[in-house]
Amino acid sequence: MYYFTSITTNYLPKARVLARTLKKYNKDAVFILAVSDNLPEDFDISKEYFDYVIYTFEMDAIENPNAFFFRFNITEACTAVKPAVALEIMKQYKAEKVCYLDPDIAVFDKLSEVDDLLDSYSMVFTPHTTIPEDKDFFIVGNEVLFLKRGTNNLGFFAVKNDFEGRKFLEWWKNRLFKFCLDDNYDLKELIDEYALSGLFTDQKWIDMVPSFFDNYKLLKHQGYNVATWNLSHRIVKKNESDGYTVNEEPLKFFHFSGVDSGAHREVLDLLNIEYPHTKSVNEISKWYENICVEEGQNTFKKQEWKYARYSNGNVIPKEHRKILLIRRDAHDYFKNPFEINEGDCFYNWIIREYSEYVDKINLTKNLKKNGIVANSLKKFLMLFLRRDSKVYKKLKKIYTAIKY
Repeated sequence: MYYFTSITTNYLPKARVLARTLKKYNKDAVFILAVSDNLPEDFDISKEYFDYVIYTFEMDAIENPNAFFFRFNITEACTAVKPAVALEIMKQYKAEKVCYLDPDIAVFDKLSEVDDLLDSYSMVFTPHTTIPEDKDFFIVGNEVLFLKRGTNNLGFFAVKNDFEGRKFLEWWKNRLFKFCLDDNYDLKELIDEYALSGLFTDQKWIDMVPSFFDNYKLLKHQGYNVATWNLSHRIVKKNESDGYTVNEEPLKFFHFSGVDSGAHREVLDLLNIEYPHTKSVNEISKWYENICVEEGQNTFKKQEWKYARYSNGNVIPKEHRKILLIRRDAHDYFKNPFEINEGDCFYNWIIREYSEYVDKINLTKNLKKNGIVANSLKKFLMLFLRRDSKVYKKLKKIYTAIKY
């Protein structure tokens, strides 16, 4: 089976860990690195765990790479290309089965269930969680969040090269090329004006699959896509063969989402307090951090994206990207939004049309940021937590620190 991940160069160490662990347990796996960036000059695939590299900006599906990559941030770009890359793998390598894995995943066992399911189904997805939460704090933090961001986690999907599978990929590709938006409340007024509120990159779209497609399967094996968002009811244990089980099933892969931002560690700390069985994951997390360093994390973690700057060398503000993404009528008009000149270029247009709007957002954002976070924490503290709980005391310290 063919596997792939989608990265920019700063995530190369994580992609190495993914490919390395995948091939350790899946000897017949063919791994393809999809990269929306320039790889290091000394990159030598013969010394890597990857079998092939696809440069996404060279794919026929992306007719104008400059216009395409300008309108996305890194996360949006790497997710927007996923269905197009899957189609490219089917076309270029005649792959019958294609599986995507996020780069911040490590594999711990053979993924035979995916291969077997694709014998009968055209698409396979994994839900964020399969067991309801039993504490209000985690209902809000997980289940309510999944209602906003999608019930399935798109750090994994698998598709068969049949009519239904290709039809799904074409539909998803077309949606993401225009609407792969992370509605993180930046430019909220403009997003609301264009009726795009509530999108979360590639993920929320999969909620439409049951309406549009047949022959899909939700893989609910407890060992697949284990992450902080489902650890409250997934008990991870080390077994005698130096592997791990999850609710007595083999751990297949762990998704270390948020490890760079610190969110993974912060959530795990809270889980350790409320669900002591999650302390077994601390060892796995530490191992993952160490193996990423071994594969070059410290060298590449601050690597700048090739699409980070305007032609004059200035870093592109994220608001400029998002405005172009929202303004679909401008997608084809500005052939190279990176280019700054004295004529009718994108930069001059956005300064003329939106500078006052963007300046206002930046000002109010800085003034409100701490207040919004503090008030959100206060609501959690008052509504969902016992005052004598360790989580309450921990979050109260954070609230006090950022209140002003």
